[in-house]
Amino acid sequence: MVALGVALRRRGHDVVLAVPSDLVGFARRAGLDAVSAGVDAREFLQSAEGQRWLAAGDSRRYLTALARRRAEVIGDVQDALIGAARGADVIVASRLVEDDAAVLAEHAGVPLVCLHYAPSRPNRVVPPYFLTVRRLPAPVTALAHEVAARVHWRAIASSVNALRARLGLRPVRTPTAPRLARAGTVEIQAYSAALVPRIAGWEAYRPMVGFLGLDAGTRERLGERGVSPDLDRWLDDGDPPVYLGFGSMPAADPDRMLAMVRGLPARVLVGAGWDVRPSRDLFVTGALDHDAVLPRCRAAVHHGGAGTTAAALRAGLPALVCAVFGDQPFWGTRLRALGAGDWMRFADLDARRLHDGVARLLAPEPRAAAARLATRLAAEGGAADRAAELVEARLTAGYGGRTG
Repeated sequence: MVALGVALRRRGHDVVLAVPSDLVGFARRAGLDAVSAGVDAREFLQSAEGQRWLAAGDSRRYLTALARRRAEVIGDVQDALIGAARGADVIVASRLVEDDAAVLAEHAGVPLVCLHYAPSRPNRVVPPYFLTVRRLPAPVTALAHEVAARVHWRAIASSVNALRARLGLRPVRTPTAPRLARAGTVEIQAYSAALVPRIAGWEAYRPMVGFLGLDAGTRERLGERGVSPDLDRWLDDGDPPVYLGFGSMPAADPDRMLAMVRGLPARVLVGAGWDVRPSRDLFVTGALDHDAVLPRCRAAVHHGGAGTTAAALRAGLPALVCAVFGDQPFWGTRLRALGAGDWMRFADLDARRLHDGVARLLAPEPRAAAARLATRLAAEGGAADRAAELVEARLTAGYGGRTG
């Protein structure tokens, strides 16, 4: 969202980003106006309950806990979104808030644009990743999407209709996705055709633009540009390392993770906020510039988020995905299918599996497959600008109709 916001601002538009309160500073450092969306995202992730569900690797139980948390905070979130969207000419929404954003857009009579980081709408090719990542027959895949949509709508229908009533709109029974499809809502697919097969019938309203990344100037404003002197010296002082990082997915037991890492057949660079003294074979650091650091590595172990998956592949790194939640297993299965890596559940990670997985990454075949994907991704530059053009096109076209 920051990448898209920066691209829109560069094209002369005013942009207001509504983000979790813990990320307001991040968005502002990137040069955007930002307000709190009424919730602290890390509060749940780092709570004892959130850590327990993440470590268990049970998506359904985690979704239940997340739904309970959503019910507790949705009033504050909706208040914040109403304020942030006031006076907007177009609303751009991620998957997490698009149900509420659709209501706001309908009430204001302005276009809505959705931004998706993995294929999640009904189709006959890619199953709903919250239910399964197994390859299914086309009719079963379509049916699975129907089931997933009903389950999702059952969990949020009351809060969506409460927001509609608050804004003077009649209640609805149909889930958001089919209503948006009927209205011709553009849903930007912010990932690459190098990894995901194109889905027939999606071209008009669900265009695939490629992975959105931050430009060098934005990274510099965020303090993520370049390599620290200590890390630079460490990288030069031996073989290229294996990078290990789990992004926004916190590791509940850093000591256990470090014990596993120290047994790997390679030097290891860990991206985490742990206080660990560096050695010749291990360096632990906080936030870093993926674009500057990952090309100096030989493989990656990560959680499988769309952004990290793209960053590792741009650097030509094969990857072992240790998936925690959401779309992460999907990206792991895509790397496996393309020969550029493998995946497992984070809950199943142990020293032997980590050792064996990294050893497989260091073989010539996955490295060659990752290099081929890096070449394709390099040819797809400018994704943020393509997404910005699609948003501008909706501005020009105006409101497309009711979603109720």
